[in-house]
Amino acid sequence: MSDMRQLLEIAKSDSPPARMTVDDIVVSGRRRVRRRRLGRSAGAVGGASMAVAALVLATTTLLPEGSGPGDAAAVGGPAAVPEGANAATSGLTHTFTGYEIGDYRVVDSMQVTAGYQSTAIERSNLDVGDGPTITVHAGTLTVYRPGVFRPERFSSGSRVVVQGREGYATTLGVEMQFGDARRDADDRRTLRTETVQLPALAWQYADGAWATIESDNIGERGVPAQIQQQLAERFAVGQPTQARLPYRASYLPAGWQLVSAGRSLVPGDTAVSLAQYARQAPDVGSLTTRVDLDDPEAPYLRVSVAPVETEGPYAHPVTPPCSTEGHFCDVKIDSRYYAEVHDQSGTLSTDEIEKIAEGLEFADPAEPGGWYPVAGG
Repeated sequence: MSDMRQLLEIAKSDSPPARMTVDDIVVSGRRRVRRRRLGRSAGAVGGASMAVAALVLATTTLLPEGSGPGDAAAVGGPAAVPEGANAATSGLTHTFTGYEIGDYRVVDSMQVTAGYQSTAIERSNLDVGDGPTITVHAGTLTVYRPGVFRPERFSSGSRVVVQGREGYATTLGVEMQFGDARRDADDRRTLRTETVQLPALAWQYADGAWATIESDNIGERGVPAQIQQQLAERFAVGQPTQARLPYRASYLPAGWQLVSAGRSLVPGDTAVSLAQYARQAPDVGSLTTRVDLDDPEAPYLRVSVAPVETEGPYAHPVTPPCSTEGHFCDVKIDSRYYAEVHDQSGTLSTDEIEKIAEGLEFADPAEPGGWYPVAGG
């Protein structure tokens, strides 16, 4: 099923919490941050994103609680990448693979940082009452490196035992937007933001090493507490494998360093690979939650590889390939894929961004086995 079909189904059929009126439509889904740009314009919303906006498919963000990107200090983290060198970061390894319990599937490790790995949990065979069943993003599994996680967001909940070790089951406040079915005079939905309590679980998968499961959606679209417990009981780590990227970078500006590699956790993002670089790496030595790598305002340099987009008004790669206003350059890899170098920090010159883009050497994006391992792990 296409991303657009799924988004349409979600917007049409989500049920409100019990305290809402029948005129309320729950508008849920994680933040889509892969901003497509039109030609030289910065931040233009394209294709599916515009349709989502028309349906008022809104954002879901974890309420700021404990440490996060806003209060992360530049302590520790990966070593700096010297100018002219390939990206090199120690510790960027995947240590688990996906598995299923009933209609719930934990996807293979998707996004890896020096402090943790994260992946999506999907719910399949969801009957929305009009057409075939669908698969939706239901939650997120995060596996923290030993010694880096503090479970204080969870510790007010109930104590549980998972695989013989300590854990906590609780609910966490998640900020969500809701759309009223009644439209205003301009035929627009009225949005309001509310805090919804969704189930969450933290447990030690090894002594001093924690993992968390958090529901990202409501009711049967999310991950119920009992399913979280079952998924945690089945979780296991395996032999570490080095993170891989479908390119090598012959040039990075002095001081920029790789802080994450893998795939985007944002549903609907079609990129097969996403890496983020930063001048100031977030502190991953003492975390209570994930760093918000998907924050479009975070000062990252993002390099993504995605299928060529030939339809709609926001096709990629663009011509000319670099935008002086949008702080990005597109690179055509072949007839199937392109890469985008996007300076979210807005601090690099167009010449610098273009130099990064021109210095990328690509493997076949369709053959992950042939991708380049991230050095230094």
